[in-house]
Amino acid sequence: MPYIQLSTFLLASHPKPVSDAIEKHRRAFDENPSDYWLHHFQTIDAEINHAAVKYMGVKAENIALTDSTTTELGLVYSGLKLQDEDEVLQTVHDHYSTDISLAHRANRTGAKVRRIALYENPAQVSVADVQKRLRTAITTKTRVVAATWVHFSTGVKLPIRAMVDTITQLSKQRKANRQILFCVDGVHGFGIENQDVSQFGCDFFCRGYT
Repeated sequence: MPYIQLSTFLLASHPKPVSDAIEKHRRAFDENPSDYWLHHFQTIDAEINHAAVKYMGVKAENIALTDSTTTELGLVYSGLKLQDEDEVLQTVHDHYSTDISLAHRANRTGAKVRRIALYENPAQVSVADVQKRLRTAITTKTRVVAATWVHFSTGVKLPIRAMVDTITQLSKQRKANRQILFCVDGVHGFGIENQDVSQFGCDFFCRGYT
């Protein structure tokens, strides 16, 4: 069952390993900025990718490094191949970064965006109800489902794997070029939950590494 996560948005000190690493790099940069920059600017992306692969359980070629979750959402949604009368289904629980990105894409393609609530009372969310609401909302015109893993407004953590199962079941009835894409804003949950992201099964998982 999804649960409410209330610690979001609180500022906290870094764990000791992170503090030590920050101090190490700060000291090296202060001592010799030129050499430090030359030795790191061409390798840092590969190092970050390597660490992300180990943490996320995915392939390096499936990771794109950006400067924020907002940037990722914009890149993903601006690249959706949609046509007139195609539908994007999103939730009313999403951040405005998703709202605006999808609205711009709809304006450019003629697609429609429809918003649904996956629950009414955040204290009474159930996996079965989320799946039922999602299943009922998806139509033959639905090409993309957009959702947020942990909701900034309520703290509810959605059952992403169960939602993937629902979408996959409905997609089996469709032709290959009409499969439903599932895009997840993973902010607030990524790095907090001990979750192997590769097991989610969604098509896009957006979470800035900053």
